[in-house]
Amino acid sequence: MKVDLIIAPIRELHTLQGRSGPRRGRDHGDTGVIRDAGIVVNDGHVASIGPAHEILREHSSELVVDASKSVVTPGLVDCHTHLVWAGDRSEDFVRRSSGISYEQIAAEGGGILSTMRATREASVEDLTDSLLSRIELIRSLGTTTCEIKASYGLSPEGCRNELDAIAAAKSKTNLRIAVTFMAAHAYPPDRPQEDFVELIRSELLPMAAGHPAGPSFNDVFCEVGAFDVETTELILRAGIELGLTPKVHADEFNVLGGVELGCRLGAASCDHLLASGAHQFRTLAESSTVAVVMPGTAHYLGKPYADARAMIDTGCAVALGTDFNPGSSMIPSMPFVLGLAVSKMKLTPEEALVAATVNAAAALPDAIPEGVGTLAPGAPADLCLWPARTLGEMVWQYTFIRPTQVFIGGRAA
Repeated sequence: MKVDLIIAPIRELHTLQGRSGPRRGRDHGDTGVIRDAGIVVNDGHVASIGPAHEILREHSSELVVDASKSVVTPGLVDCHTHLVWAGDRSEDFVRRSSGISYEQIAAEGGGILSTMRATREASVEDLTDSLLSRIELIRSLGTTTCEIKASYGLSPEGCRNELDAIAAAKSKTNLRIAVTFMAAHAYPPDRPQEDFVELIRSELLPMAAGHPAGPSFNDVFCEVGAFDVETTELILRAGIELGLTPKVHADEFNVLGGVELGCRLGAASCDHLLASGAHQFRTLAESSTVAVVMPGTAHYLGKPYADARAMIDTGCAVALGTDFNPGSSMIPSMPFVLGLAVSKMKLTPEEALVAATVNAAAALPDAIPEGVGTLAPGAPADLCLWPARTLGEMVWQYTFIRPTQVFIGGRAA
């Protein structure tokens, strides 16, 4: 049978096929590995997988890729980024080296607010160009699906410009993009706090829900110095009424109840969780909400890492993201995040890969095609070839590894 693409032989293929939904418990380390494997792609989707000799005997193609010296995985899914921004936070970075905390810098009007000012001043064209450059960067590092937050405008025009940039970028890239609206990232200094909350509920959320960028989610930063639990609930419920699924930046620095609120409201994910403990882990484990951890943020800020090992052992569905942003995680590389998850959070390479593929996709429900994050028959043919003999060797090279080839929808990216 003639097909569009054959990749065979493959030294080590991680299919991530199995039961639907996010992996938990013992399943969290099941990557569906097949050695000396082959994969058939037709019409942008995985047509079949199996032993290499059978694949090559039963199929033919004008495009056959030899992966006998490669690990092949699904394309990586980065389920938490802030890719739209303008400006520079290098001064914040340098100040932290002298012992000034992220929270103190934010309280002094730096941090998110400095990015707000620069983003508001940028044109849609400039925002789009910088966003496309970042998209190309993360794709070269193995990310084939990502979530992008509109999170720095903090005004009607600023938020609209961010969404316009995302919509423009979506039309110019084959990277799969899920969009999150996050007006509730910080309180802007040019408006009373109560007025800003009302603006979000009455004007910004309705604008976002109808925007061509097509946001699926509404995210709130529930934290000391940002939005308290009661206000977070008001904003999330306003989004729910407009069809936007909740997400929560929760327990990044302090435990305020954001995890419990997110799980109660059916949030797609609660993200960060650096300060979370056993009670929050049990709450997440008993819910459908995905626990998104981002070791790059802890690494970048010099904070303790989220206890992802305990989360998995408690039964949470754990996902990984970069949190790529200018202030607290200038880290675009999902392979680097996998390496931190193994070296600092004590996940196995297999658990980390699950968290960066099928579980990360589960944190983006209904926003991306079904099957993203796996290479099961029928799934989109989003995959990466890595210059390694085993998954362990791939993750071992986490500070510098890049895929040798990336395919999105069966096409070389």
